[in-house]
Amino acid sequence: MVALLLIFFKESQLFDFGFILRKLPHPQRVTNQLLDPPTDLDEAYKYLLIENSRLQSLAEENENLRSLLELKQAQDYELVTANIISHDALNKNLLIIDVGLERNIESGQAVVANEGIIIGKVIEVMDNAAVVRVLTDNLSKLAVSVGDQQAVAGLLEGSLGLSMSLQYIPQEIEIKKSDLVVTSHLNEQIPGGLVVGQVEEVEFSEGELFKQASVSPLINYQTLSLLAVIISL
Repeated sequence: MVALLLIFFKESQLFDFGFILRKLPHPQRVTNQLLDPPTDLDEAYKYLLIENSRLQSLAEENENLRSLLELKQAQDYELVTANIISHDALNKNLLIIDVGLERNIESGQAVVANEGIIIGKVIEVMDNAAVVRVLTDNLSKLAVSVGDQQAVAGLLEGSLGLSMSLQYIPQEIEIKKSDLVVTSHLNEQIPGGLVVGQVEEVEFSEGELFKQASVSPLINYQTLSLLAVIISL
């Protein structure tokens, strides 16, 4: 009797777990998930990282746009917002933006980032695009003032595409590290008082008429995506 029962159970597939899995919907998918779950978890984790990065980028862009809009409302001059669409292939200090002649963009106009920090000037204009040279470029020149009273004037030049150099400061004028550097009123098409950066180091030699200082930007120009052009004062 016992022998007959064992034969019956065997033939009836009662203990055939493979038979049970085969009857489930999508048996291969269920089996794969049971045997190799880390793959799906890794893919899900990668997706979450990508999505989180995208959301952070959108949040930063929205914050930058809000700052530019607040600047536009607070100042007397007119702003045109612009997106950076690329960098020049040969010179990373030249930015291509998506506004041009159709939006009244002209060469020499100031380009600012959030909070009104000037990052460069327009040097070439097309119908729907323009080229911006950032202040750290070797060919960049800008008249600036230094210090709380903005009484010290000098010429700011780009230095190796990394920082800026403040030239022609009279020896008797005192400037110090962390002094704020802003645009002076001597620039055409550029309003005075725009924040440029801060003094990093002051250099001088006995017998020289002038001393100079290195100036560091307050933001990383290479991470920017949204800018604004000051088109009228």
